[in-house]
Amino acid sequence: MASLFSLFFPRVCPICGAYLGEQTERGKICDECLRTLPRTEQAEVRQNGTEMDLAGKCTDVVASLKSMHVDRAAAFLFYEKDHPIQKAIHKMKYADQPKIGYQLGRQAAMDFQYSDFFDEIDIIIPMPLHPKRLRERGYNQSEYIARGISEITGIPVDTTHVLRVRNTPKQALQSGEGRMHNVDKAFAVNHPEQMYGKHILLVDDLITTGETMRSCLKAMKRFRGATFSVFALCKAR
Repeated sequence: MASLFSLFFPRVCPICGAYLGEQTERGKICDECLRTLPRTEQAEVRQNGTEMDLAGKCTDVVASLKSMHVDRAAAFLFYEKDHPIQKAIHKMKYADQPKIGYQLGRQAAMDFQYSDFFDEIDIIIPMPLHPKRLRERGYNQSEYIARGISEITGIPVDTTHVLRVRNTPKQALQSGEGRMHNVDKAFAVNHPEQMYGKHILLVDDLITTGETMRSCLKAMKRFRGATFSVFALCKAR
């Protein structure tokens, strides 16, 4: 049975498709692809593309981030349609290969170690999925990314204080103003008093327009005295 499974589901790199051997964990990215990932190099750059996406239509990026109590934001990789990274992210989210997120989270943390990006962060919160979508998928890919970062940095992960309370249609299916309305009031928080004064890193898999992240940060304002930073595994160009 095992050999039959290997015949139809060989252990290959999810980015380049290179065969890695049957003893390799499913979803493992080969060393060459890890080396040549389309990195954004945003960790040490303020007012980068990710911070500008979070600022939205506001032309004053610094003021916009300050209004959301955001200290810094960065993405690890560029995401492009028809690029091999798109295939890997799709497998991570929809093909039961969440370990891709874990490995890329670890790699991001190792790369970002040479900056101050993770300095003074107290806790990591992955972008939550609605319970219905979590049951359908079986896992939250953002949590796997967060746990990969946590393994390298030692920063704990929390999955109990931020909830997704509206099961919204996929943002990719929305356009323009519909993206903003789609995620409005989609998030809520638990026991905000327990997060007083914390520096929280919010982790997501992909940032496109920033609407989902802004909606989540709006709900997290109930964490009085907290400061936020934002990490996205990928950023759409």
